[in-house]
Order: sequence, then structure tokens, then C-alpha cells
Amino acid sequence: MKGSRTEIYLVRHGETEMNITGVYYGWTDVGLSEKGVMQAEDLYDILQDVHFDAVISSSLIRAVETASIVSGYNPDVIIRDDRLRELNFGEWEGIHHRELKENHKEVLEKWGSDWKNTAPPGGESFFEIYIRVKSSIEDIIKEYRGKRVLIVSHQGTMKIIPMVLLGLTEDAFWSFTAEQGRYSHYEIDEKGQCIIRRINSGR
Repeated sequence: MKGSRTEIYLVRHGETEMNITGVYYGWTDVGLSEKGVMQAEDLYDILQDVHFDAVISSSLIRAVETASIVSGYNPDVIIRDDRLRELNFGEWEGIHHRELKENHKEVLEKWGSDWKNTAPPGGESFFEIYIRVKSSIEDIIKEYRGKRVLIVSHQGTMKIIPMVLLGLTEDAFWSFTAEQGRYSHYEIDEKGQCIIRRINSGR
């Protein structure tokens, strides 16, 4: 790499069985499904010639497993950061969205209309997850300046990370997505400006 350019590779964890069932789950700690493992292995093949100076993952097992497979690193050397966890859905963990519409309609509607400030019962609001993810990314950029870093996280956090890198407002949250089995690549130059090299890229 030239100068002090920093490269950030972003990967969402692979599929889990809870993804298939369509329930809300954030801090519920589950491993990858068979398909999730295959998604991570595909990304290993795509990125096998990329050397990472550090591999940083959400502390949840589905992210750690994905990080280990994609990077080829032993799970023990992967840096685990609680701040990169998915949104905590509190009492909604493990509940299907249809059940919430039927039994918790009022709270669900408030969450939809005031999504920045409202939290699921016992869970987190957008601003709470935003603050912790922003803190993590700022620390990573400072500590690994001029390095190439792989970050493995979750759908919610992966929508926030580009906002932080690009200096966007909160409403940009809805402009991003993170597909399983794909990666995004950002580069931060010497002036601190962020360039999007790839987004949701696969084969």
C-alpha cells in the first residue's frame, strides 16, 4: 500500500438457521448453517490473495466463524469486539415479525415511526447501536492506519459502518445493505477521505 492509506474489507456473517426462520435475532448467539459455511468458503476463495494485517469480528459466534473461514485465521487470533454486535432486540429476540404485528402492534408501529430513538422492550435504539459501532470503527481506523483490515459483522452494523466511513447522516442507514456471501472494500487516503472500491461484491 502507498503512504498511509488504510483498507477496510467488510463482510457480513454467513447464513444461520435463524435467518431462514425469519425471526428477530441480534444478540442470540447461533452458529452458521451449512449454507453459511459455504458462503464464507466462497469468500475465502475470492479473497485468498489478500493479506490482512488484522481480522476484527463481532464477538458473536456466527461472525467469528465467518471471519475465521474467510481469512484463514485461527479463531483464537481474531480480535472480538462487542461493539460490533448486531442490534439487541431485547424481548423480541426469537420472535417472528408476524407475531409482533399481531401481539405488539402499538410498540412495533412506534419503532417504525421513531426508529432512531425507540428501542424494542429491553433492547437497543438505533442511536445506541450507532454510538457503539461508530466508537469501534473510529478506534480501528486510528489503530490500524496504513493497514489492511477485515471486519466481520452483521446486517445492522454493516449499514452503519459505511455511514461512519463516509461521514453520512443517520438517514443514510436505509441506503445500504449487506448481503451474505459478499464483501465490500473501502479505502481511506492520507487526508482521511474514504473511497468505495467495491460494495456487496462477489465472484
